[in-house]
Amino acid sequence: MDGLGKVSERKVLGLIAATVILGGIVIGVSGFVFGTFGSFTSSEPSTGVSLYPSHSPSFVFGSDQLNGSPPDTFVVRTAMTMTSTTFSNGPGGGGNGSGPSSSFSGVGGGGGGGSLEFSSSLTVQSPQPSQVASEVVALAYSVGGYVAYQSTVKDSAYVVVRVPAASYQNVLSQIKGMGNVTTLSSNSNDVTVQYTDLNATLKSLQAEQFALLRLVNQSTSINNTLAIESQLQSVDSQINSVQSQILQTRTLIQYSTFTVTVTKEPEKVPLSVALSATPKSGPSPLSVTLNAIVKGGVPNYYVDYNFGDGSDSQGQVVVHRFSGAGDYNVTVSVTDSSGASVVSSEIVHVSQSGGGGLGSFFGTVYGLFVSVVEGIVEVAAVVIPIGLVALAVLYPFQRRARAKQLKQSP
Repeated sequence: MDGLGKVSERKVLGLIAATVILGGIVIGVSGFVFGTFGSFTSSEPSTGVSLYPSHSPSFVFGSDQLNGSPPDTFVVRTAMTMTSTTFSNGPGGGGNGSGPSSSFSGVGGGGGGGSLEFSSSLTVQSPQPSQVASEVVALAYSVGGYVAYQSTVKDSAYVVVRVPAASYQNVLSQIKGMGNVTTLSSNSNDVTVQYTDLNATLKSLQAEQFALLRLVNQSTSINNTLAIESQLQSVDSQINSVQSQILQTRTLIQYSTFTVTVTKEPEKVPLSVALSATPKSGPSPLSVTLNAIVKGGVPNYYVDYNFGDGSDSQGQVVVHRFSGAGDYNVTVSVTDSSGASVVSSEIVHVSQSGGGGLGSFFGTVYGLFVSVVEGIVEVAAVVIPIGLVALAVLYPFQRRARAKQLKQSP
């Protein structure tokens, strides 16, 4: 304990000050050296990070005549599925739209006489849905078709129309031109066997009906007559049902069904771009982060930079290094999926870096001085609190040692 009492406050304070200064110098010099020369070790070229792909997949909705196929035989391609369905206007159709025919051919068929029900469903976007629905109805009537169902509300409309099979291609093309088609699907249902069975059932029921009528005429008993008439009513009911099914099937064969849903097209925001540069100025060599902020238009976007120094790059956010001093007019052009294009620019000022000689020396010394001061402050923030705690601990022992020396002195 006597040894601790001999440590004076002056020695402790001196030790703290020396630690702070030496530590600050070491940290300051190290930070200055690595901070100054470390920035010149990178020679990587400018790179870009593209947030928007330059191209996006697209799908074509449409229908075309098959190469080498008979007249009035068409293939319908639907979105994504890449499947095909063909149909023809039937014998004597000739593509002139003179009238519907109940003779259809299946996929790859050449007029095999099959019975095919064909339907298409479309979703169309338009600024005026009710007007498009009215145009679809008018189109159906103009080709000899009719409306099966129609419903119109404020921002949407729903229409089901049936048109002669010979007019299918023409009607489909015109509906697609009424707005922006977002979905298109086509379905075919071969009802050849069903149609044949219905006709065979009808003939059988008609034969039974004829036989029952003969029995009624020949009956001499009231009970027998009543029983036969009851059976005859049941057969008549079945005949009516089968005839209704045949009529409905024949109608669906002769007329193609279009189900059209019209929705309000969202308001289009014009394509725009704002270019930001960080930093906008500084000594050479200067690394600048460029960001093209794109709004509106139709995604996806293609972003192309021209840095004004003979180099370019693609991507929304890029980092470019300007080596020489000067004012660089950086331009960015953005093109969206619809083909619309906009341009924005920003001036980047690059000043000449400090040259050699006395000016460079004083610049280096000043930078070193600033780094040392910052290092001293950092070390002091850690060492001074520790030193104060040490003084608080040593102070009682020092007072006790002094009191003991006073007692021992004569």
